[in-house]
Amino acid sequence: MSTQPIQDALQALAIFQQLDDSERTYLAQHATQHTFAANEVIIKEGDQVQAMYLIRQGVVRVSTSAMKREVELKKLGTGSYFGEVSVLSGKTATATVTAYDNEVVTIAVAREALNELIQNNAEFRKTLEGVTLARAKDTISKVLK
Repeated sequence: MSTQPIQDALQALAIFQQLDDSERTYLAQHATQHTFAANEVIIKEGDQVQAMYLIRQGVVRVSTSAMKREVELKKLGTGSYFGEVSVLSGKTATATVTAYDNEVVTIAVAREALNELIQNNAEFRKTLEGVTLARAKDTISKVLK
């Protein structure tokens, strides 16, 4: 199967546009497409995360269990991504991600491939770290409401 559709999806996301063609090809070779039904859990809070997910189609709901209650952090749609916090930190998932639409299609980029690219591309690492920090601050503000 050709990796071109996955490479095209990566190119469409701003976070991957700074990568060159060989880097996007490498990620695409270590990525798989998955389809999830409505209400299907994609990532469960507390579990190890093996990939960063890019949403090709549909909407997911991101939530966390904090202070003995469930808190919806946000909904993410086509063109968004999730799982990067756990991939970068090496820690377990900080939130549960559930398919919200009738069908959610994702591209899962393997943790190992992302980590290798992060080690070799300081600019890409800084971009992902910036996104991670912004999402962490957003989560804290919503949990403490």
